[in-house]
Amino acid sequence: MAYAVSQFLLIAVLYGTYSFSRHLASGREPAALAAGKDVWRLERLLHLPSEAAVQRLALHSHLLIRAADWFYILVHFLSVIMLLLWVFIRHRRHWTRVRNFLIMATGMALIIHLLYPLAPPRFLSSVPHGSLVDTGAVYGPSPYGEGSGGIANEYAAMPSLHVGWSLLEAWAVITILHHRARWLMVLHPVLTIVVVVITANHYWLDGLVGASLVVVSIVALDQANRAWARRGLNRHETSLRIPAPTPSVEAPSSAVPSAAVPSSAVPSAVLPPLATSPESGAQSRVAGRDRAVAGGT
Repeated sequence: MAYAVSQFLLIAVLYGTYSFSRHLASGREPAALAAGKDVWRLERLLHLPSEAAVQRLALHSHLLIRAADWFYILVHFLSVIMLLLWVFIRHRRHWTRVRNFLIMATGMALIIHLLYPLAPPRFLSSVPHGSLVDTGAVYGPSPYGEGSGGIANEYAAMPSLHVGWSLLEAWAVITILHHRARWLMVLHPVLTIVVVVITANHYWLDGLVGASLVVVSIVALDQANRAWARRGLNRHETSLRIPAPTPSVEAPSSAVPSAAVPSSAVPSAVLPPLATSPESGAQSRVAGRDRAVAGGT
């Protein structure tokens, strides 16, 4: 019970740090808007698809846009909470690994948020190939509107923790379970990056950087765990030395007793009795009478 409480407090501190970071972006809005334009131009140089063009296709269905807005608000935190509860309750031996990956990836993302404030695409008033729509404000619901409490930092688009956490969740389920259906979790990060783009909350690069942080966390911590395991093995390993056999002094032949086997223990060859025929029996009786007569005379 004490361990569960300590882990809950640890996650609560992580969430509190994540939520508090939104206040640190105050006064840096101009720099965040300039960075947004730079990211937009860089994406065009990299020939990435235009977020405005993708959103324009999605705007043909208001139902799709509203579903994407709800997905953006609800799934982000709900999915990671469900994952942590599932791992802690059902797969405890994987808990430390999943928890550490989440903490490391989120910690690196928060550092980037503080060092590089970035306005989301919906804040760009006009971009080439069309303008972007703030779907949360136009169609609703919005996580940043009045009454939302300002639960997130609006100038922390880089990297996208929506994409990063969704990739981590997919990786955790795929590596823990063994059923073939686990591969359906690949759809989670794919759907997430589509949602953050069509709602104009993130750029493509935000999602790529968020996913990269998760990959770096997984690789780095796995290597650290292997190195720590090898270090512990070497520390507790004792050298096993097998002494070489010493040459034995050959004993004299008289001192070595021979394996004496009593004669009674060796069975002799028992020959079967000779079979007698009727004729040989008669001949022996006649010879006996002749010897008797001769003796009498």
